[in-house]
Amino acid sequence: MGYVNPPDKIPKKTIRAEYDGMKEWKMDPKGYFTIKPFPEEGLIRVRYYSAKNELLCLIEGENAKEVYNTIIREGMVSALSHAAYLGSELQKAEIAMREKREYVQDDPLK
Repeated sequence: MGYVNPPDKIPKKTIRAEYDGMKEWKMDPKGYFTIKPFPEEGLIRVRYYSAKNELLCLIEGENAKEVYNTIIREGMVSALSHAAYLGSELQKAEIAMREKREYVQDDPLK
């Protein structure tokens, strides 16, 4: 059964979600990340680069939650959209690792 609002809890407004990457994407001034799962080791490895392409740090974790919480705790992101993107990509990497599927950052799981 789907979610149904009680009659007294009807929202005043419904917003249609959309995203135009060409218009809305902005580089996080704190840098960027590359993500790669290593199923044979049970690890997700993330490389953190400065906005000037300098490798700053390697982050390793057993699951998406460990990695994204470490990134946030260490202050490696400054944009909420970047944090949301990382959470999504790290979850895909974790699923790919667990299910032995191919993971390519920014592509749908195969």
